[in-house]
Amino acid sequence: MSAPCAHRGKGGCGIYPDRPASCRSFECVWLMDPEMPHRFRPDQTQVVLDQDADAKRLIARCDTANPRAWRREPMYSALKRHAADIWGTGRLVIAVAGRRTWVITPREDVDLGDVDPAAGLKVVEGSHGVVSVEVSPGSQA
Repeated sequence: MSAPCAHRGKGGCGIYPDRPASCRSFECVWLMDPEMPHRFRPDQTQVVLDQDADAKRLIARCDTANPRAWRREPMYSALKRHAADIWGTGRLVIAVAGRRTWVITPREDVDLGDVDPAAGLKVVEGSHGVVSVEVSPGSQA
C-alpha cells in the first residue's frame, strides 16, 4: 500500500505548480467533466473521483485519514444516483480509502474491508434485492 503524499496539505497539493509528471498526467473526473459542479471539487469534498482504465468503475478516492468522506453530501447522493443509473450494466461505483473498499449500490453500501486494488469485483443481487460482492484476485472484472 502506498503512503500518503508528503506534499498533501489541508487545501490540496502543496507543490501543485512543481508537481511531478505522474501527477500532471492524472485527471480526476471533476477536471475531465466541464459540466461537473464546483461543489464536487476534490478540495471541497475531500474525495477525488476517478475511474479505471476501461471506465467500468467510478471510484470515489478518500484519504485514509478521512475514509468516509464519500458519505457526506452532496457526494453521497451523487454516488447513489450514479449507482442507480448504471445498475445492471456490469459497471460499479466504489469508494476507496487506502485498501478499504465499499461497493455503492442503489439500495445499500457493501463494506468489503481490505481489498487489493486489482481485485475483481462481481456484484450478485439475490432474492429480495439482497446484494453480495464476490472478490477475486487479479485483474478487474
